[in-house]
Amino acid sequence: METSEACDPYSRPARRTQWIVSTLAYHYGLDRGVENEIIVLATGLDQYLQEIFHHLDCQGEGRIPAEDFIILCDILGLSKESEVEECVGMLDSIPSELTFRQFHAKLCGYFSTKAGRPYENGRLLVGRDSEHIETQIRLRSPLRRREKLLTLAAGACTREIGKLEEENASLRELVEDMRAALQSSDARSLALQVGLWKSHSKRRPDSGCFTARHELHASRETVLVLEECNRTLRTEQVGMRRKAEEAREALRSGLAKVKELEAKARRVPALQKHLQQIEMELLYYR
Repeated sequence: METSEACDPYSRPARRTQWIVSTLAYHYGLDRGVENEIIVLATGLDQYLQEIFHHLDCQGEGRIPAEDFIILCDILGLSKESEVEECVGMLDSIPSELTFRQFHAKLCGYFSTKAGRPYENGRLLVGRDSEHIETQIRLRSPLRRREKLLTLAAGACTREIGKLEEENASLRELVEDMRAALQSSDARSLALQVGLWKSHSKRRPDSGCFTARHELHASRETVLVLEECNRTLRTEQVGMRRKAEEAREALRSGLAKVKELEAKARRVPALQKHLQQIEMELLYYR
């Protein structure tokens, strides 16, 4: 592997600790084949950065030490030791403590510079009084249920389709919940790694930090479980779509039979009239 690729954090497949790097790279047009589940966030880029900042600011003071930010850059592969030119500039002139706006500007400014675009200073849609984590998750609106058909013969198929669509909408909401939880878990995992690196830097190389290690391990296990649940839900969603398509096919077949019966029913009056004529002829000949 070339040196430039080793130093470029978004030129290779994203590790779980670099989802935010992949997201920022994709947002500023630097995507190079990032997986869809990484770049599509549950609550948006600014919310993702807010969650990371919130977990780093465990005291709720609205600012984080510069040391924490530098360690975070080390974890994400954006440190001064990197040979990428913009990485060095990002860590220059850092104040002793960073507010969320400064934190946001440093990370987004690096990727916008790399993409050859100016940093959009006005794009941050949070005010000074709202620089904290927002807990409400905006789920996608559920799919509207189709109106039930009035045809009696197709009633069972319509109810089956409505039931499948309702289950599909519930699965969509559950997937959104899982994605939001996965995003929050990743933000907490990054904050735990920052704390772990800080504690290791203040200890001798042979001293351990078992509590932080266990928390980090538990957080990673949670991420893996959520990923597995997400994959299972997607598989179930594919199955639901297949069943819905089969139900639609059965409905189309039922409607065709109904139309055939209607056509036969329209011929009944003519047959009755013809039968009456035959009966009158029989009476006449008698």
